[in-house]
Amino acid sequence: MNEAELVDEVGQALWGPNWKGPMAEAVHHQKSAVADWANGRMPVPSGVWNELKEIMRKRRHELDRLASRTQKAHDLALARTVEQTKRGRRG
Repeated sequence: MNEAELVDEVGQALWGPNWKGPMAEAVHHQKSAVADWANGRMPVPSGVWNELKEIMRKRRHELDRLASRTQKAHDLALARTVEQTKRGRRG
């Protein structure tokens, strides 16, 4: 995978299909510079890679925190469904 493909993959993973504008804002560069990186016209500066690593680290932390809360919500919903099913059979 070349650098242009990687920056595209990172951008899409973090911000979805319209990632260039949000990435430009996040790394404090012009959207045209981000487009140049994605098209392979210019190399991605090392500082940008460092910023992207930090953004990914923060996002991973946010998702990990949400994953445990989502699991708890799932468990409560499942217990509620089981209880409702039991009450329905009793009636």
